[in-house]
Amino acid sequence: MVQISRAALLLCALALPFPAAAQQGPDHAALRDRSLVVLERQFGAFRDATGVLAGTSAAFCAGTGDGADLNAAFAATWRAWAPLDSYQFGPVEQTGAALSVNFWPDKKNFVGRALDGLLEQPEAAQAAPATIAASSAAIQGLPAIELLLTTDRPTCPAIVGISGYLDQTAQALFEGWFAPGGWADLVRSAGPDNPVYRNDAEFTAVLFTAVDFGLDRVADARLARPLGTFEASYPTRAEAWRSGLTAEIAAAQLAGVAELMDDGFAEAVPAGKRESFDSQIGIAERRLRDIGMPISDAVADPGTRIRVEAAQSRVNNLREYLDLAIGPELGVELGFSAADGD
Repeated sequence: MVQISRAALLLCALALPFPAAAQQGPDHAALRDRSLVVLERQFGAFRDATGVLAGTSAAFCAGTGDGADLNAAFAATWRAWAPLDSYQFGPVEQTGAALSVNFWPDKKNFVGRALDGLLEQPEAAQAAPATIAASSAAIQGLPAIELLLTTDRPTCPAIVGISGYLDQTAQALFEGWFAPGGWADLVRSAGPDNPVYRNDAEFTAVLFTAVDFGLDRVADARLARPLGTFEASYPTRAEAWRSGLTAEIAAAQLAGVAELMDDGFAEAVPAGKRESFDSQIGIAERRLRDIGMPISDAVADPGTRIRVEAAQSRVNNLREYLDLAIGPELGVELGFSAADGD
């Protein structure tokens, strides 16, 4: 059964109301159905990636796999998570996955300290997902795995336990959305008696806000935090700076936004505006590729930080276009953030 949190209720209470009798404009039920196909694909991709990571970690620690495969599986898993970072409602909120999968920013080194505590436990306990489940959220996800792969801490067997727990989390997220009685069924049953969605247009508003939040995360967190100011940049504030994945994660989140807009929202937005959005997001993605080095390195050099600034500017322009040009086509006004809680 779906459990409804107060934050989820607040999210919908703050969304622009769409009385069913007066509803005009896009076909919100069709948009809902198309968008759920996208979400099922994206949550499924994360579930599949964590399964590969768990298996690769076990093989590596058993001596039958190699480090290159493990690093590749780790990077693929973080890229698969990036689109889901936008959807901080429903099962992501209920399970606390946004915190446990990617404990970042970590201003006080909670990940490192919790990981050191885990490594003091017996090896059998380190390798058990149940141990990780009972531990701090700081060691339940990707940043903890990154530390194991990039510092002088022993990788095994802790990586087996963490990746196994991460796989369980991904399974729970997928089932929370798409198992019978899951969040997708709640979305499909929008109506006066629904505890979250009074009509289909409210789900459109929540999805639109999630897209806006995803763009905000790229511009104001993933890029702005390491940029700092011209006088003082902060390379180690970049997400996944040790593994050099910052730009790849940002690009993967943009790709997730593009997929939802193209395949979910597409028919509800006039072709010209849809094409303009696609063009702008393509430019933003190219600006990220043009950085040509880890973002933590780029922001440290005045000669290359301009590339990061250019990417951030493009994402900010894209977000402004989304809000001013596409939002009105859907009847959505943004007055809150997808990350707002109680």
